[in-house]
Amino acid sequence: MNYPKISVVIQCFNREQYIAEAIESVVNQGYPNLECIVIDDDSTDGSWKVIERYKDRLTYCEKWPGKRTSPIYAFNRGFAKSTGEILYSLNDKNKLMPGSLFAVAKVFSEFPDVLWLTGIGLLIDSDGIIVNVIPVRKDFYEHLVGFPWAIQHESTFWRRSLWEKTGGKLDEEYPWAFDAGLWRKFFFKAKLHHLNTVLGAYRKTPSAMSSARKEEFYGYYTKAREDMRRRASTSNIVYMNIYRVLRLFKPILRNIPDGVWANIPVLRRFSHEAISFQNLNNSSAPQLKRYKRNPFRTIFPW
Repeated sequence: MNYPKISVVIQCFNREQYIAEAIESVVNQGYPNLECIVIDDDSTDGSWKVIERYKDRLTYCEKWPGKRTSPIYAFNRGFAKSTGEILYSLNDKNKLMPGSLFAVAKVFSEFPDVLWLTGIGLLIDSDGIIVNVIPVRKDFYEHLVGFPWAIQHESTFWRRSLWEKTGGKLDEEYPWAFDAGLWRKFFFKAKLHHLNTVLGAYRKTPSAMSSARKEEFYGYYTKAREDMRRRASTSNIVYMNIYRVLRLFKPILRNIPDGVWANIPVLRRFSHEAISFQNLNNSSAPQLKRYKRNPFRTIFPW
């Protein structure tokens, strides 16, 4: 198996309680071509002392003086120092799931045309207990229409080529929902691919931006949607409205098998690019299968 270099950038600010778990979730995977970069945004608690314990296992770590107003600055600083072919951002309270780097490497190695990839959404609580698995997929037309839920950035990886093609940094106009700002650019450059497994976990805490300042947080998603609509072609807008109507019939349409859905001309337009692991009875040689997925099939089994 080919092991492309994966650059993981972790930003930290006052997460003494969680930063060790975040770092260990990356470095303990044993991935042979890993670049792990940690930027501490001038924490005032014991976060930096925790990070220093892992200094020998990190490619680079830094306590950056002068706290900034958003995590995007630390992320951009970390990505500017990265050299990997595959990129990934991780907030200090979240984590990667075991084996995820190997799964991601397999996909990107076997499918050179895949430029960005996301897994199934996974939520954990303050103690790290899994509290929800969200097999909801949000693709181009879902974002264009503006339906709730989002692509979980803890489960999303992308190629450097796509990153550079779309500006090579996170946008400062999306300070607390930087993923919304990034996805809106990615969608116009590459098709999102969905992997049928969990890759990362989002830790839901009372202090999380999506909970503490929910209205402001989702306002950024509204802003991203409006920007996407301005940039969308006439045909995109027409199909967006068709998709809006189709969604009214979701209870019926979700029963259409993927193979049938992909062969109906109008419906095929809204298919998700899916990737699943096959041949699981032979654990030494699982295979990857690509297929067009019915976007309304948001429940197991796929």
